Amino acid sequence: MLSTFCTPCDSCYCVGAVIVLRDGRTFTGYTHETSPTHHAEQEALAKALAAGAGADLHGAAIYSSMEPCSQRKSEPESCTQLILRHGFARVVFALYEPDRFVCCRGALMLREAGLDVRCYPELGEEVRAVNAHLWR
Repeated sequence: MLSTFCTPCDSCYCVGAVIVLRDGRTFTGYTHETSPTHHAEQEALAKALAAGAGADLHGAAIYSSMEPCSQRKSEPESCTQLILRHGFARVVFALYEPDRFVCCRGALMLREAGLDVRCYPELGEEVRAVNAHLWR
């Protein structure tokens, strides 16, 4: 699980994300992989957009261990805004983001924009375990 590569901290969740393009290529990321302010979705997106990758993200799917954020304090765009701007078609995650840092409404915003959004809470226990440092 990608989120296990994150360094736990008191100000964010440990999250992993995978982007799957229509052509089958995949790009992965995890929280703070290359920057102390980047979320997992941003990290995967940056790899997909890198000059060498040349990824067409329209119609792509993104899989994340947690609901994409809907507001940010440390970046100009939320993960939800990035997903919408780049034309993703599907978002899948295991756990809705608890209202610990912000009141997240990523899934709602994505559904309202017409994306296929799926949550699989039966996978949430693993996500909670990786983020146990925030529930102590």
